[in-house]
Amino acid sequence: MTTEAAALMKDAYDLHVHCAPDTVSRKLDDDELARRALARGMKGVAIKSHYVPTADRAASVRARFPGFNAVGTLTLNSSVGGINPMAVETSAWLGAKIVWFPTMDSSHEQGYMITHLPHFVDMQVSLQKRGIPVPPVGVLDDRARLIEPARQVLELAAHHGLVVGTGHMSHAETFALAEAAHEIGFDKLVITHADWEATYYSIADQQRLVKLGATIEHCYTSPDEGHIEYAEVFEQVRKVGPDHVILTSDLGKTTGIYPDDGLANFAAKFLENGFSEKEVRTMLVEKPAQLVE
Repeated sequence: MTTEAAALMKDAYDLHVHCAPDTVSRKLDDDELARRALARGMKGVAIKSHYVPTADRAASVRARFPGFNAVGTLTLNSSVGGINPMAVETSAWLGAKIVWFPTMDSSHEQGYMITHLPHFVDMQVSLQKRGIPVPPVGVLDDRARLIEPARQVLELAAHHGLVVGTGHMSHAETFALAEAAHEIGFDKLVITHADWEATYYSIADQQRLVKLGATIEHCYTSPDEGHIEYAEVFEQVRKVGPDHVILTSDLGKTTGIYPDDGLANFAAKFLENGFSEKEVRTMLVEKPAQLVE
């Protein structure tokens, strides 16, 4: 890694990290995550869980590591009641900064997850074997309109200054949410791993979402795990513009590298492929800070 890439990690944020404790084994826990990030000069990380709120964990990390911004989050899967405004309000009062719409329990993703990533849905499969249904979580009604609880989540996010991620929803759901966000002037909508094979958005899709006020997220794991070529990631970012993009790791798997290593590698690859230090810093430092500070 170049000296320039290493320097870009100063004050960087990684707003998509998975760590222990979790429902599956993880490569590191909250404290190791904080220690490693601080050693690189990073300003903060978002602790993501698909199933449990992390605001209390993040607060404990901040207390143990003064000056480090551990960001609490919430994901609106079945374990918190799905599209549950009360869960959002509670997390906001506890200091959370990010709310993701459904991931593993998304109507769009449930079948895909069981087929492709069964270790992430062992709980759902176990319940189904006991005859206990795990209904998919959707945000559109039978007329393809955004349901009222989803609108309420946006309104609460706007009130509390929260970031809203689109999770693993379908394109129809994402565009409905983006249009509703645009209508109320909400400007902290993030299109979750826009280049992953299961949630892939074309350049035209991303440009349309940016016009509605959204920010595009590109995760290191998508090209690193072969879901997309690096060249296509770079092309997407060039066409959309670094000012509308954040870079994250989405790391934490036991078989992967450490999240801070992944984010640093991502920065280095962007530099090696024609992006300026200013552009990379925008995606690693400035844009994430605007979202969560």
